[in-house]
Amino acid sequence: MAVKAPYSSLTCSFIGIDCPSYIPMHGFVVDEYKEVYNMFLNNFKRGKDMGASISAYVDGIQVLSLQGGWKDQKNKIEYTNETLQMVFSCTKTLSSIIVAQLVEQGLLAYEERIATYWPEFSQGNKENVTLEDLMRHRSGMACLDSPLSYENASNPDTLADILAKQSHNFDGKAVHAYHAITQGWIQNEIIRRVDPENRTIDDFARTFKEKWGSEWYLKPDVTKELDLKRISPFYSKSVYQQILPLIKVSLDPRQDNSIVLDWFRKNSFVTRALRNPHMDQYFGVMNTNITHRSVEGPSYSGHTNADSIAKLAAILANRGKSIVPGEPDLFMKDTTFDTVSQYIDDYETDIILPLVPFVNLKGGWMLFPNQHFFKLSDQERSAEFMGGMGASGSLFAFNEKYKIGFGYVTNGYSGTSGIDERSIDILRFISEHVKNQKLL
Repeated sequence: MAVKAPYSSLTCSFIGIDCPSYIPMHGFVVDEYKEVYNMFLNNFKRGKDMGASISAYVDGIQVLSLQGGWKDQKNKIEYTNETLQMVFSCTKTLSSIIVAQLVEQGLLAYEERIATYWPEFSQGNKENVTLEDLMRHRSGMACLDSPLSYENASNPDTLADILAKQSHNFDGKAVHAYHAITQGWIQNEIIRRVDPENRTIDDFARTFKEKWGSEWYLKPDVTKELDLKRISPFYSKSVYQQILPLIKVSLDPRQDNSIVLDWFRKNSFVTRALRNPHMDQYFGVMNTNITHRSVEGPSYSGHTNADSIAKLAAILANRGKSIVPGEPDLFMKDTTFDTVSQYIDDYETDIILPLVPFVNLKGGWMLFPNQHFFKLSDQERSAEFMGGMGASGSLFAFNEKYKIGFGYVTNGYSGTSGIDERSIDILRFISEHVKNQKLL
């Protein structure tokens, strides 16, 4: 099906006329990666992006940091390195880092039952669910039986009571069901109970700016020192473009058409996982307003930029060790990275998002199997990236073998459940270039 690019006119998309004549660009790129500049710029020229930033490190050195397009197209406010963007499930990668730090300190253990830390959680056939189950989306807590209100979500004690009373989605059986929204809330309650200062993931994340120059806000509207004007609103695709993927699936005889119907069934796993925990009970873009931005959601509510993501990704590509003299290590023990990145099981069909090839490592990070994602020429598992991706199209990715840390954020909301095409080619180019350089 031919369809115009989301952020361009019909004439620009199909015959190259009436395309943008000026696209603001900021940042830098070292000479050997200058092709990335053109690839990034072409996303805007072709109407695939409205405003975005991209950043990459190789061997602990930042090789590019680019920002392009518009934060506010109507008022001609440019997208810069000061712009912050909600990155949805890329936030899960940040949360996994913080959980790993607490495991490293001995406050948590992946193999331990959640009920050990939070006795009330044992209700509803959840008594044997472990922290590892939660990190790997196998805790049976992806779905809420009843819709959640803003008042309930904004009160930590009330929210904890709702989560504790929720029955296991699969009668105690470990099934991979993507915890799109609920995972972070459960993590927060566990952390509040083991941390001596009763901190949450946002409290820990707020220290990352001073320690590593990585800026994160999980509830920006109640963060006093933050200028909310820095946050970019989202630009959505047309309704037709949003439903096009569902149309393609419904017409594809190789796909299970029940997947499409589940989006409209009131009691389906999809509705109960994505709509019931949503404070406004609807699908689509979470608008940047106080209703959402004042509630901490460690699975989805992170506001950051590509530089901040790439910096953490670069440290993780270095096994959690500092890449800047004088900065602390992200992980203090050599074994922590091995534990978090431990490979458990191959690709599992997810109950909520069955078309996404999920491989979750022990500590929660996604493994991006080469055949399903970046299609790199290096077929070895050590060349595969780890990290996370967000519904907006954002990407948090790192690779230990080639020491690559990568971040991409955008205000052009894609609603994708897989890797976004706007970043795939760029990350592949960087990876192939690094591989070729190492072979010289």
